[in-house]
Amino acid sequence: MIFKKLIVGQLGTNCYIFGSDKTKEVVVIDPGGNAEAIINSVDELNGKPIAVLLTHGHFDHTTKVGKILRHFQIPLMFNKKEYDSGTFKQKEANRWLVEGDIIKIGEINLLTLETPGHSPGSLCFYTSDVDKFKGNEISGIVFTGDLLFRGSIGRSDFPGGNQNLLFESIRKKIMYNKGINDNFIVCPGHMGLSTVGEERANNMFKKFFL
Repeated sequence: MIFKKLIVGQLGTNCYIFGSDKTKEVVVIDPGGNAEAIINSVDELNGKPIAVLLTHGHFDHTTKVGKILRHFQIPLMFNKKEYDSGTFKQKEANRWLVEGDIIKIGEINLLTLETPGHSPGSLCFYTSDVDKFKGNEISGIVFTGDLLFRGSIGRSDFPGGNQNLLFESIRKKIMYNKGINDNFIVCPGHMGLSTVGEERANNMFKKFFL
């Protein structure tokens, strides 16, 4: 697979370039700043961008959406609840994503999860079509946005946030999702990477979502 994490913007948001090393197709997830660095990274990876995906619409994940879309001439995909709630009104999606939608990136099927709690239309994306990460065998990868962090969880005190919904989303969509196991890499919207197993064992809020 193609995988690169860039830390962008004033709040240290994780922007991911993810895709197929066979076809070189990639998606850009959460371009929240430093557009030139994102563009240069795509070029260095010989990537062929097919879409911008948003886990949610907060400014630190979306600031450079327009610049990336214009540069690569690619579609924008996110959840309409972010638009309808006013969380992200700057652009309508070319494709509104809902639970179960699949984004095809070469041979990789990236599945969509609706995971409200941090914001009304928060999404996570996961796939089991990758089996190696930095030389280690894995079962898959999940991009959690600001739902689940390494050792912690996302905030729920912003407009449209709901802590009970956030815990329910982690519980039902990540921890007890039959398609996701402990050997999935967790790629959050901020801070370092983790695994589902590590969060099941060590997350400070685990009693609320297990």
